[in-house]
Amino acid sequence: MNSPVEDRLREALAEAGASLDPATLRPLRAPERRWRVDYRLLSVAAAVVVFAGAATAVALGTGGRDHVAAVEPAQSEAAEMAVFVCSKAVTEAPCSGRDATPQQVEAIEAVLRGLPQVNEVSFEDQAAAYERFRKSYAGNPAVLDAVKPGDLPPSFHLKIKKGGDREQVNQAVFRLEGLHTVVDRASPDITKVPTADDLKWQVSVFLCNEGARVPTCGAGRKEGQAATAAQKRAIDKLIGTSPQVAEHIFESKEVSYERFKESFQESNPALVDATRVGDLPDSFKIALKNEMEGGEVVERLKRQPGVAAVVYQACVPARHTLFIDFGLDLPATTMCPGTG
Repeated sequence: MNSPVEDRLREALAEAGASLDPATLRPLRAPERRWRVDYRLLSVAAAVVVFAGAATAVALGTGGRDHVAAVEPAQSEAAEMAVFVCSKAVTEAPCSGRDATPQQVEAIEAVLRGLPQVNEVSFEDQAAAYERFRKSYAGNPAVLDAVKPGDLPPSFHLKIKKGGDREQVNQAVFRLEGLHTVVDRASPDITKVPTADDLKWQVSVFLCNEGARVPTCGAGRKEGQAATAAQKRAIDKLIGTSPQVAEHIFESKEVSYERFKESFQESNPALVDATRVGDLPDSFKIALKNEMEGGEVVERLKRQPGVAAVVYQACVPARHTLFIDFGLDLPATTMCPGTG
């Protein structure tokens, strides 16, 4: 059974136009099986961003070296870790649209209460989660309208003893049936403040790569052909003449590969060993004059020959916060209308 992390990585490979066959990827090491935070976890961005070298505040949710925007979780330090259980609204594996059974919930609780690292355990059912959600998003009617009480997964909230090994807590529960994901709100992966470069580029444009299995890279010719020099020049010109664009740079697959190695060398060395420079796509990175007004240029670039995918990062932090606090993933168009 693939984890949400592995599924995201496969999606990222395909959407970024990478030629590495996602079906051949070796599983991530066991303790990192759960999706702790995806969004380089969350627009398409969540998955594509770090892998293909686009700079943003979020990383692929491998549990290894995700770099995400600092947030203020609604549960604060009183619930340093959150364990979300499966609900019908969670369509990805391992939940696959099924509620955790009462027996599974009881088994998860028994394990949590038996852990020596855990000082306190509290349970939040869907009704309580929905009430907290409505208070948190009272000023965002679009999000309120998009979420129903049954959409929010039940969860356990843990307070860890001082000096308690948080990774041991994760390892103790991550294989339990009925578990959706574990979020450690005190993890550096979550609290790390993004660099200026992370925040500078709001749009990533991934170009077609040799061997890519992306429909937009096969129009009128053999599928999987890399973007031509003429197409790259046309894309560069379109970006440079777009009134919404403040600055843009070209990032070669060689630079992307170095970023890729840095992100995955420790968490999944087997994946790094199986990946070559040519597996990654070239890309453009764009800084907008107003980060919330890039929809027009994004739509134009999506239709441009030689473009495999365009990722708009503007809504990533908001989606990330929603996932950390409520275990819920909403599309960028719902969280931040007009951003994608």
